[in-house]
This record gives sequence, structure tokens and C-alpha cells, in this order.
Amino acid sequence: MDLSTPAGLESLARDVAEQLGAHRTEQDGNPGWVRIIYADGRTLALAPNRPRTRLTIIPVLPDRAAERGFEAKPITVTAEPRPRPSETQAKATARHTADHIRRRLLPQQNAVLAWLRERDPEPATLQRAKAALSVLPDRPREGWAVADLPVRRPLGLVERCPVAWWHTPTGESRAAAPFLADALRRAGLVTTEPHGSGYVFFAEPPAEQTDARFHVRPAFGRDGWDLVDQFTGACVHTYDDPQWAQGIAESVNREEDAARRAGVPSLDLPGLSDELIETAQARALAVELATAGHMPYGLVDVDYAQTAGFLIYPGPQPWVVRVARLLEPWGTLRSGARCEAPKREVERYDQDMEAYTRLLHGPGRTVTVRPDGIQVTVEDPSARATCMDDDHQFRGALRDEGDCTSEVGTITPGPDPSWH
Repeated sequence: MDLSTPAGLESLARDVAEQLGAHRTEQDGNPGWVRIIYADGRTLALAPNRPRTRLTIIPVLPDRAAERGFEAKPITVTAEPRPRPSETQAKATARHTADHIRRRLLPQQNAVLAWLRERDPEPATLQRAKAALSVLPDRPREGWAVADLPVRRPLGLVERCPVAWWHTPTGESRAAAPFLADALRRAGLVTTEPHGSGYVFFAEPPAEQTDARFHVRPAFGRDGWDLVDQFTGACVHTYDDPQWAQGIAESVNREEDAARRAGVPSLDLPGLSDELIETAQARALAVELATAGHMPYGLVDVDYAQTAGFLIYPGPQPWVVRVARLLEPWGTLRSGARCEAPKREVERYDQDMEAYTRLLHGPGRTVTVRPDGIQVTVEDPSARATCMDDDHQFRGALRDEGDCTSEVGTITPGPDPSWH
């Protein structure tokens, strides 16, 4: 393994990051160092020792840690461990390095961060976000998490911004992101959802409305043009064509202005028809489906020819909704024409409908399978007066407030993903 070049060191760092479940790698400010960065902001710095047969890894601690007397103690490991059968030297080095980081470095880093959390007051923004997300459902080994992450702004400036995501054993959930963002907006925060990402950046709304929220800037460190949210500083998407990027910016600014004038948190919410966005019970159903891993229909960065999407739309009465399962192209499978679909698609449709039914069936609900999807009905008509307002909108909660005792929901065992 050649660690004498930046490319060789970067390749090793990526392999180690994959072993650790870290989010990404980037070049460190010091020549010859590479950073490994977790989604929750924890950072490690990795560099080879001369004559490049050993590696040094140090935990990068917040500035306030040094102010309180904490030091980052590095560890050193061999860059040439003996490979296992059928294992390359590069894979052996990544495995060996990751094992030592888990055993020797992460425990001390996590202990320092936990100590700082206990003694530093939590920002009001994070408190508001956690209160807003605490009503989301609990799932085994999954849940929501929040953290402060560096946001790369135009011209290379880096500032920290709170971020939320739905944590699963395989990473952040793209399906749940729109509903986390909606909950945060309903708590009075502003959000940015990067294209194709499961992360949601959020911030306090500005004291004064700017002329335009979304601006186009030259992409930092790469070719292209970034669409940047001025409120959070996060990049929504990077485009190759500046004119196309400017057109997108004008479109999203018009949508932002329309939402502000309408006084609603979400003009559009994937998985829900427009009539149900402000219906709390319909949103609760969509959240249950999304946090269980089902994809809401309407995300521009999802290929619905490969991934089926759910869509909840009004039923024949105000207390009834229907849940459709959509797969493009439309001719693949459509209501009333299942006999025309390939057998594998019919089986796939039936499996999804069974999953929807099992998930949504519960106290106070009746779930009925229909040819075009499933129908969810509130069972007790006498309860309708208390669960609907004058506009026939359900009020329902995702769960009782008494259950909201966990700061970051239920997550995969391991390092606390909520440090900030």
C-alpha cells in the first residue's frame, strides 16, 4: 500500500470510514493528513508516519474541549498488518486500523464529548427541534437524531448548523427526511433538504425577510454551481449549467414566497395529496409508512421505476383516507388492470399492500384492502367530533406525550449520535 501520495492516503481513509460507518472523508488543513467525518460531526484525523509503515490517528475535539483542559491523545497502528486469507493488504490495513479506532480512540473521544454535553447549556434551537421530533414513532434500532455539523458555505467558509436525520442500521433514511423537515417547520424553524440526502439542516428563521432566500454561487472546490439556502447556509444541489441553476433558484424562491404568504409549513409533502397536507392524522399515517422504510411518492431524486412510492389521498368521507402504491411507468401496474401486469409485479404489489396493512392497522382504525390500494377508516364515529375540527381535519397525535422520554429516539447501539 502506497501511503506516500495524497491519493493513496485518501483511498485508505475512505476504506477506514466505510469500516467505521463514517459519513465522508476530506483533506485536512495540514499537508499529509486526511479527516474522517461522521454524520454527527465527530472527526478523526489520519496520517502516515515516516517511513510510512505506521499510521497515526487523533480525535479532533471541539475548541471548548481545549479550553477546559482536554487533550486529543493520538493512537498509532501498523500500516502493514498480516492479511487474512483472500484479503488484500489494503483491506487488511483498513480493517486493522478501524478495529484499533473502535477499541482505543472512540471511547476516549465519546467520553470527552459526553462530559461537555453535560456541562454546556443546550442551544434553544436544538431544544425546539428535539421537542418537535419527540412525537415521532419509536422503532427497534432506529430513531431520529440531531447534531451540529459544519456546513460548507460559498467561498469556502465553514460554519456549524444543526442537522436532523432518521437513523437506521444502514444509514440515514431518505424516506423520512421530508417528514422530519415538516415537523421542524411546524416548530417555527427553517429547513434545507439537500437533493438526494436523508439529512435536514435547520436554523432559526431570520429576523428580517431577505430579498431572495435561495442564491446561486460557484461551487467550492469543484466544477459547477451550488444552489444555496441563505437561511441555513446549506447547499441544496449542484448544477453544471449556471442558467439552469438560476432558473431553479427562481422557481424555489417563488415557492418559498407562496408558502410564506399562505402561512403554511408545507405547500407540498411527498406521499400526501395536496388536500391532506394540513390533516394531522393523514400526516401521521405518512410518517408511520416513511419511518418504516416505505418511500413517499413525489421525491424528485427517487427513481420510481425501481422504487414503489406510497400516496395517501382523501376517501369518500372526511374520516376515511386511501393509500395507493405507485410504480412507474404507469403502464406497469394500474388500478383495475392487475391482470395486465407481469406476474412478478403483481406479487410485488401484493407484498407491499400486506406490509402497508400490517403497519397501519391498530386501535381506532380499520384497514381494508381494495383493488386500488388500502382504505383506512376511523372506527368509532362518535369520536369524530373530538378528532376533527370544523374543516373535518383530524387532530391525532403520533404517540402519547408520556412516551416521549428519549432524547434521540431509539437508535442503533454505539456512539451517541446526538452530540453537539
